[in-house]
Amino acid sequence: MIPVGHDDYAVELKTCEIAMKDLTASYRFADRVMSYCAACPIFGKNWSCPPFGFDVDELLGRFDFAYILGVKMIHGEKTRAAYNTSKSALKYSVWLMDNVNLKLLDILHDLERKYPGSRGASGGSCKICKTCARIDSLPCRFPGKMRNSIESLGFDVSMISKDLLGLELVWMKDGLPPYQVLVNALFTSGRCGGIIR
Repeated sequence: MIPVGHDDYAVELKTCEIAMKDLTASYRFADRVMSYCAACPIFGKNWSCPPFGFDVDELLGRFDFAYILGVKMIHGEKTRAAYNTSKSALKYSVWLMDNVNLKLLDILHDLERKYPGSRGASGGSCKICKTCARIDSLPCRFPGKMRNSIESLGFDVSMISKDLLGLELVWMKDGLPPYQVLVNALFTSGRCGGIIR
């Protein structure tokens, strides 16, 4: 079912390039961010989230640049009026974030094909499958498509969004906030001229 007001939002894309060493030095706080992950109810239940069977430092060490892609979803008045309680706002917010994130995942895959050797990092946990196979101790059904979340790699997305994209994260109280933000990244070994507009 498509929620009421599904078409009552605008999207703004913000991007930036940063050296990987600068991104990790200024915005990666692995222990602190991992403590947030460990408190999450899906910790260990989604293949895009920790704990991982690989060395995150080794993975990130392969790359020299990061291209941050932030999507600001601005809610229209009709939508904010329709979802004016905590419960209804949360339901709509999750629906919108999941749908936009799946579109961003397609963009990340296109960029990975365009820039061989690059690797995308999505925003939030993977939603490709309705129920992740990890819950049943099975391997990922789509390992070539699933991407780890940028948060799960130890990055403080709130700081990245504010400092690098100029997008302050806002949180729900009694209804929808004016906007929501999703942050994805593409890690590359060389500079990619066509990503930043």
